[in-house]
Amino acid sequence: MSIWRLAPASQLGLALAGVALTAAVLSASAFSSLLPLGDMVRLPQPSRVLLIASAGAVLLTAGLVPRQGGVEDAGTPGLRPRGGTPPAGMVARWDLLAAGLGALGVMAVLVAVTDPLAVALLLILAGFGSAVGPGRRPMAVRARGPALAGLLLGVGWALHPSSGALGRLAALSLALSLVAVAALVPYLPEVDTDEPASSSYLTWTGFLAPALAVTLPIRVVPALTAEQATVFGASLVGLGLLNLGWGVVGAWRTGSDIAAWRYSFLADWGLVLIGVGFFQREGFAASYLALLSIVLVRLPLYMLARPDLPAGPGTVSVLVAVVLAGVAPFAGFPVRLLLLQAATRVAWPLAVLLLAAMVLWIAHSLRLARTLSAPVGRAVLGLWLTIAISLGLGLFSGALRAAAGL
Repeated sequence: MSIWRLAPASQLGLALAGVALTAAVLSASAFSSLLPLGDMVRLPQPSRVLLIASAGAVLLTAGLVPRQGGVEDAGTPGLRPRGGTPPAGMVARWDLLAAGLGALGVMAVLVAVTDPLAVALLLILAGFGSAVGPGRRPMAVRARGPALAGLLLGVGWALHPSSGALGRLAALSLALSLVAVAALVPYLPEVDTDEPASSSYLTWTGFLAPALAVTLPIRVVPALTAEQATVFGASLVGLGLLNLGWGVVGAWRTGSDIAAWRYSFLADWGLVLIGVGFFQREGFAASYLALLSIVLVRLPLYMLARPDLPAGPGTVSVLVAVVLAGVAPFAGFPVRLLLLQAATRVAWPLAVLLLAAMVLWIAHSLRLARTLSAPVGRAVLGLWLTIAISLGLGLFSGALRAAAGL
């Protein structure tokens, strides 16, 4: 039977709408100079690359969800249904594919619109739109992060022409909006292991927020005064160090493997925020590469993880641990190298702190790797494909930077 016949009409419609919206945004951005309102839609090169990477991540995760007993694995973290028997394999894949492609269309609009106030409004609408789907937490709770991010972005952009205390408050508000949109500390949401991935924190932390984290600084920083830019950068570095420390220590010490994966996202995002806040070319390049790694490596590995099953042989675990620890030649190594270079130029004590966190990172990488040591079915292909992608990101980081103009 054709896959299209197996897809529920509502899910097929959402998937096609997401693809059409993404294609429309890419076309409008490519021909913006020919359109009457072309200045309103423009896609920076780093955002374009992340958009393409996100499309690949959707196909990878939706096509290679682990199976167990002939149905989709209800034990995958963030993929458990609310109760009862999990749906049949194809239906569950379409749930994930439709949600992913629909979110891809939303992402395309968010990163292409050039007016930060319009982005702020769209963030609020997108937050409530993503919270409409099934989930264990109340809708208002699930929509809180993106709605708060939109509010902070709107307030910060409205106040940025001000001087003095209001100007500094505007810069702080803009920095906090980046943290809120990615659901990071101090806006860390509750993790419900029985909630579908499309309704969990993954929607923003692992998928929608990365492209915004590249785009929003490109939009807002040129409009800030020197004093405001200093506040904005210092706030991001401080929040980045907070999330980096919280993530590395939390992933090491928590008693839950699923919570450890959650903390690992915080650690990666800590590197992203620090890189953006440095206002160095190497720092921004490190953030861009780290965001690619979140979308194409950490998110698929998390979706393939099986913390509810006993750990298998350790051969695969060692390789996955190397990938997650950012050891050469995999994706995390150029991120760490570039970030340490930027930190040395800004303030060498920051480089010492970063190096200490990177060494401590190894402890939780070994722990997370054990949840992927016994892949079954399609998960075997998914795991090795993700490892290959990580290797490609590490070996061809220069080409990826060139593609983004960095």
